[in-house]
Amino acid sequence: MRITFLYHSAFLVELNTCTLLFDWYGGTLPDFDRSKPLYVFASHHHGDHYSPEIFNLGMDGVWYILGSCIRLSARRKASLGIDETHVFRLGGGRTLELGELTVTTLHSTDAGVAFLVEAEGKTIYHAGDLQWWQWAEESDAWNRDMERDFKREITKLEGRTIDVAFLVLDPRQEEDYWLGFDWTMRHAEIHNAFPMHSWEEFWITKKLLNNACSRPYRDKIYPIHYNGQSFTLEENRN
Repeated sequence: MRITFLYHSAFLVELNTCTLLFDWYGGTLPDFDRSKPLYVFASHHHGDHYSPEIFNLGMDGVWYILGSCIRLSARRKASLGIDETHVFRLGGGRTLELGELTVTTLHSTDAGVAFLVEAEGKTIYHAGDLQWWQWAEESDAWNRDMERDFKREITKLEGRTIDVAFLVLDPRQEEDYWLGFDWTMRHAEIHNAFPMHSWEEFWITKKLLNNACSRPYRDKIYPIHYNGQSFTLEENRN
C-alpha cells in the first residue's frame, strides 16, 4: 500500500486493485495507475475538503462517494458531465457496497461524515471533520455536548482493526489539540496513523510525539513533513 499526503486532509491511497482519493479539492495529482478503478471520497462541503473540481477526473472508471451535505443542481451536474450512476451520497450511519469496496460512514461532529473503507482485506479510516472540537470561545455546555457526540461516534470503531487512519490534529485547538487524536488511538485498534487537518503546521505532530499521552501509540504515527510526501506501508509494520 502506498499513501501520498497531498495537502491538508487530502490523501491518495494506492492499493493493488484500486486507488482511493480522500478530500482532494483540486490541484495536480501525482502519477498513479489510471487503469485501476478510482474511488473519490469527499467527506463534506467545506472548501478545505471539497470542490466540484473533483469531477474533472471524469466518470470512466471513477466513482464518487460524497457526504450527503454535498448538493449539486441539475444544471450544475449537466455542466460537469456527471453520470449519476457513478455518484453516491451518504449520510452518517450508512453502508455502501461498491465494487470491491465496503464503505461505512460515521456522523461528523462538524459537517458530513467520516469514512471507513474496507478493500483487499484492509480497513482505512478517514475522519473528515469528525473530531473532539473544543474551543475556548464556546460555552461549557457546547464543549460538553461536543465531547459526548465525538465519543459516541468513536465507540463505533471499537472492536475493529483499522490498518490506516487519517486523524485530525489541528493546531488551532491550542492546548486541546491532542484530545481527539488521543481518544481515537486509545479506543480503536489502529496500526498506522497519519495526522491531518494541521493546516501545513507540521510541527504539531512533533508536539504530540513529545506529549506523554502518546507513549502507548507513538510508534504507530507517521510524521508528515511536506505536501506530496509518500509512504510505502510494509505488511510487517502491522
